[in-house]
Amino acid sequence: MSVRNICIAVAAASATLFGGAAAAQAQPAPIEAYAALPAIESVSVSPDGSTLAYIRRSLDGDTVVAQARTGEALVTIDVSDRVARGVFWASPDHVVISSTVNTKLPYTTSPGLYEQLDIVNVRTRRVARALRSADKAILTANFGPPTAGTYRGQPVMYLRTYTVENSAYTYDLYRVDLDDGRGRRQQIGAEDTSGYVVRKDGEIAARTTYDAKSGNWRLLVPSGGGWRELMTRRDLLETPAVLGFGRSHDVLLMVEDRPEGRELFELSLADGSETPISDFTDAALIIRDGDGLMVGVGQEGLTLSYTLFDPELQANWEKLQRGLPDRLLFMGDTSDDLGTIVFRAEGAGDPGSVYLFDAARQSVNLIGREYPALTPEAVAQVSVVRYKAADGLDLFGYLTTPTGREARNLPLVVMPHGGPASRDSAGFDWWAQAMASRGYAVFQPQFRGSDGHGRELLEAGYGEYGRKMQTDLSDGVRHLAAAGVVDPSKVCIVGASYGGYAALAGMTLDQGVYRCAVSVAGVSDLPVKMARERREGGRARFNPSMRYWQRFMGVDDDNAPILAELSPSRLASRIDGPVLLIHGREDTVVPFEQSEIMEEAMRRAGKDVELVALDGEDHYLTFPATRLRMLTETIEFLEEHNPPR
Repeated sequence: MSVRNICIAVAAASATLFGGAAAAQAQPAPIEAYAALPAIESVSVSPDGSTLAYIRRSLDGDTVVAQARTGEALVTIDVSDRVARGVFWASPDHVVISSTVNTKLPYTTSPGLYEQLDIVNVRTRRVARALRSADKAILTANFGPPTAGTYRGQPVMYLRTYTVENSAYTYDLYRVDLDDGRGRRQQIGAEDTSGYVVRKDGEIAARTTYDAKSGNWRLLVPSGGGWRELMTRRDLLETPAVLGFGRSHDVLLMVEDRPEGRELFELSLADGSETPISDFTDAALIIRDGDGLMVGVGQEGLTLSYTLFDPELQANWEKLQRGLPDRLLFMGDTSDDLGTIVFRAEGAGDPGSVYLFDAARQSVNLIGREYPALTPEAVAQVSVVRYKAADGLDLFGYLTTPTGREARNLPLVVMPHGGPASRDSAGFDWWAQAMASRGYAVFQPQFRGSDGHGRELLEAGYGEYGRKMQTDLSDGVRHLAAAGVVDPSKVCIVGASYGGYAALAGMTLDQGVYRCAVSVAGVSDLPVKMARERREGGRARFNPSMRYWQRFMGVDDDNAPILAELSPSRLASRIDGPVLLIHGREDTVVPFEQSEIMEEAMRRAGKDVELVALDGEDHYLTFPATRLRMLTETIEFLEEHNPPR
């Protein structure tokens, strides 16, 4: 997400946010450079600020490295046998590796992605699996957020997870020994317990309960050996969110969508009184110190901005921004006192670099570059484009334009995000950048139903799945064409997950806009999808996932006829261009079956279709080899059916 000076001819509704070098690329970077996973990821600093840990990825495999800030390596752990997602510190001597495994757990109906935590003592180099053994029958790999803390003066980790006894579940709090990983139950939850707020000494400050059948949500605090109700709500779709402690341990930070709008507030643990935090209602993230207290916020609009409550901390952050004027900065992990800060920078031809700031020394050191194989010339420019939907709704999107080409009459790839309640950002998007490197403009519209841009835009998507959520995309195409930026006869649509559905819907529900489509892990048949949701999660009335989808699809009954009418597989006869389907066989979010259904429907209708199966791949394009294959197949398909020149 960084800034570069450029003018794109989209009236006055364009502003540049991110860019590469101004010079033309003599030869585009290899696809492998874009498809590679970041070479360094999840950089974390120890609580005392003395040690770093991070995931390092290379052709030889993935490792987790812990090193002193002086550069001395303390321990290196080979994690090539798992999917390492992140690292964090549980104490100055213990770093935790968070990985995912695709497995079927006891008492579950189908496989899924679950979390695995391995604790590394960086001094002894011993590794222990969290909760491999415990004093109860734990349904492991389904953890809530961890809390680093102490017990009788010794560092421990508090984990929220489910206990299974007599075929019944309770959501409990476990105390985990950092050297052997053993878990001991600290707090027993009721069957409807849904969360805990935990102090560093393991004391429960509050817990929440939720009954999916009735929609009853409660916030409870300890009182006289029992629990006192501090707040209650009833809602089958949305409940207040407890974000942890506020600016002191006497209050909770909470957010709730109310009739008058979204409200961020502190709730007194003593009497339930509220203190609104009106200046930061749309905060996208909360910055905390080592005691778990809120010390700042990040607010995401077109870009991400930070406000730190301490004037000295804010002054330091502003100094970093001035020192890297052509880039956007993203705050990462910090030491407990925030004297040491890990941050990322993007822009000025840099797809991402990780730095360490030392407040005491007022120094900045480079830790590593995320995409070392990409030169500055390989990073295309990204601008924000504002436009109106056909019904007058104000929308915008991110436009990536190829380096070295005038932004006139470009071939276009529309790339809607997944979710749909998600969003794109203006930063380095490896997929969009790869397509831009081959001569395409890439447009990422923030259509109605997108999240992170305000409640109004999100709620405008309710009931518009396959309807205005779809035409918001083509309205963006028409805007770019009218401005002369793109050639309306050379437009294709590419997307993953919900974006994959939108790609297929673009060829069936919104015809005449796209000459080809690529759907990666996309939904093609809504009745089949909803039947699976019902089978795995219960009837819609008691199933939060079903309620989520019904709200976007605008139905009360998961057998409603409109679902078939919005299903691309049921409309295959309408397709008048080639379609490429790409799907991981191990996808547990959108099953591979959805692409098989689409392929069969198109073949029956005599349409041009190809299905590329990614063996061993999940929903998230996790593995380098299949990620590269997806990108290669996509670009070759685009070059054949929508030539960039």
